[in-house]
Amino acid sequence: MSAKKLATVALAASLIFGSSSIAMAVETAPQPSPTAPVVKTADPAKKAFRVAMDAYKLAMAKFKTDRTAFQAAMDSFKTANTAYMGAKKVVNEAFKTAVTAAKTTYAAAIAAATTDEQKAAARTALRAAVTSATATRDAAIAALGVAPVKPVKPTVPTKPVRPTPAPVVTP
Repeated sequence: MSAKKLATVALAASLIFGSSSIAMAVETAPQPSPTAPVVKTADPAKKAFRVAMDAYKLAMAKFKTDRTAFQAAMDSFKTANTAYMGAKKVVNEAFKTAVTAAKTTYAAAIAAATTDEQKAAARTALRAAVTSATATRDAAIAALGVAPVKPVKPTVPTKPVRPTPAPVVTP
């Protein structure tokens, strides 16, 4: 081969291999080394919200157990209250019967009375009968004991409000 042909082949080969190495150099340009990792700072409002949500979940669990206990207490209250009111109704009916009987006796005595002393005695007898019936009723109600107390309904805890992100100020 002649020197001219050899130089052309060498030049062609250097152009082919040389251009690919330049192209590779462009493709693999050095990247800047990463700086320290970016640490996200937690928003204090979000932290507070998470804490509030945890407290809310605990309060809801307690509310559910309190509601179950309230239902049981309400059932026993209804039974006790029904029995108490039934007994009190019997006492009041006896009182009304005694007062009605005293009024009937008074009406008969007034109708038969001819003098003021007889009428005064009839009124005194009526007052005594009503006072006696009242004392009997009060004693019977006191013997029943204290009326059952209605249990207090548990209150539902309020759910915390999700914080809104702060508006971004652009210069």
